[in-house]
Amino acid sequence: MDTRTLFNILGSKHSQRLWLLLVLALLITRPAAAQYYGQYAVDTTQIFNYVDQMPTLPGGGGNLALVKAVQQHLQLPVEVREGRTEGRVFVRVVVGVSGVARQAAVVQSLSPACDAAALAAVKRMPRLLPGRYQGQPVAVLLTVPVMFLSPRHVFASTEVSRPAQFPGGDAGLEQYLQKNKTTPAEVKQRDLKGRVVVRFVLKPDGRVGASEVINSLCPSCDDEALRLVRGFPRWQPALGYDDQPVAMYQVVNIWFSPPAPPSGQAAPVPENQVYSQVEQMPVLPGRSGSAGLQAALQELIEYPERAPSGEGQVSFVVEPDGRVTRPVMLKPINSAMDEAVLTAALHLPRFEPGRHNGQPVAVRLAVPVLIDIR
Repeated sequence: MDTRTLFNILGSKHSQRLWLLLVLALLITRPAAAQYYGQYAVDTTQIFNYVDQMPTLPGGGGNLALVKAVQQHLQLPVEVREGRTEGRVFVRVVVGVSGVARQAAVVQSLSPACDAAALAAVKRMPRLLPGRYQGQPVAVLLTVPVMFLSPRHVFASTEVSRPAQFPGGDAGLEQYLQKNKTTPAEVKQRDLKGRVVVRFVLKPDGRVGASEVINSLCPSCDDEALRLVRGFPRWQPALGYDDQPVAMYQVVNIWFSPPAPPSGQAAPVPENQVYSQVEQMPVLPGRSGSAGLQAALQELIEYPERAPSGEGQVSFVVEPDGRVTRPVMLKPINSAMDEAVLTAALHLPRFEPGRHNGQPVAVRLAVPVLIDIR
């Protein structure tokens, strides 16, 4: 119906004016058809723990981006800045259909000051894209970790947004080790195969800080591994959740194995082919029996400072050519003394090898060691 028809029906101009005002009033007060934010009543009516698509920042980036967004709003309490308190606070929020986080509550506390700072940071979190279930936006329960770390904190690899990296990556690290590593003589003498694990601090500027061996192979292997680590070029530093360089603990494995034997010298016999008893046991020339062997070994021991008294037992393999390889302490005394005994065993002269069915074979011997310091 057009306006002219409507006015004709209404009759008088006075009636027309009143009716027009009524229509305009109805149009102004009627709710708009377009969606608008502000109807909170249905925002969190039904809350889900997990949905097909969890809430995210509008720019994406997943959980990591969300944690970083919270950390950027975090104000560290004095106790954290001074290094007296470190840890995490877990804050639970409900991200409504609108994408706004509500009902923030601490579910894992650290300290009153940290809890308050965590709640304040989470409440300043930007509006998210809401979670979706079966294609529809829904309210989702979300737990957000908030980290409190002092400026002097050394981060673990799980605490950073980007780990440190050697120049050229893993391939560059392997090239550096192969080019610069020197195999200690002890590795060849004892037929050692294994790794030294070194943990060290990478400073925010990428330089190596404090370092330590956390898995030893032999003293000279440990020294060589530490030398390699301390000579590293600068790394690309780790980044914290605020995208700033941070100090980080780094672990590297450095492998050692004996070089190929010189031409004309046989490789050590595999351990599963080494005998413990044979028809003719190995004999040390000029020494009679086990007592003579024990005496020869004692004469070669170079005692370390403050060597303790004690009883030990060393075992080693006499190869088919009479060489001594692979000494190990069956009954240790102490670390310094044990190394002295192992070194002495490697300096024993060549044996007349053991024989089985008339053929020279590898035999493992065990020799008691008595250390009597008076």
